[in-house]
Amino acid sequence: MRSIRTLLLHGLFVFFSGNLFAGALSPRPIFLFHKKLLATVKNADANANLSRNTVNSGRKICSCQILNLHSANYQHNNVAVFAEKTNHGHISSDFGIAKGMIEKEKKHLKLFFYDKLTVVDHLTETTDCKSLYIRLKSTDQSLVMYDILDADTKKP
Repeated sequence: MRSIRTLLLHGLFVFFSGNLFAGALSPRPIFLFHKKLLATVKNADANANLSRNTVNSGRKICSCQILNLHSANYQHNNVAVFAEKTNHGHISSDFGIAKGMIEKEKKHLKLFFYDKLTVVDHLTETTDCKSLYIRLKSTDQSLVMYDILDADTKKP
C-alpha cells in the first residue's frame, strides 16, 4: 500500500509540475523538490507505522518467570523465560495459556538438563515480551533471557 501511494504521488507530481512544461527552468529543481516530497511521504508513512505499532502494543500479553537453574555441573541464576500471546479480549485465559507454555518449557528443562528449578519471580503484563525484557534488564543487568515462547501456536 505504501509503495502504491508513493508511486501515485510521484505520478501526480510529475503530471502537475509546471516546471516540466516551462522549458526555461532545468529539470533539476523538479528532482530536488521531488526528493523533498518523497522524504515527506516516507516520514508520514513511518509516523503512521509508529502509531500503529503503539496501538498494537496493547494487543500482546506477556508472562514471565525468572528462574534459578541447578544441575550437577552448572548453576544459572536469573534466567528469564517469556511467553507471549495475542490478547483476544479474554485476558485471564490468555494469561493462563501463556503461563501454561512456560510450565511446559520448565518441565522439559528439568527433564533434560537441570536437576532443580527454582522460580525467583513471575510477572504477567499486557505488553510485548521484548519491551518487558528491556525494562527488566535495565533494573537487573544479571538477567539472562532464555527464550520468548510463542503462545499463539498450538503444539501437540
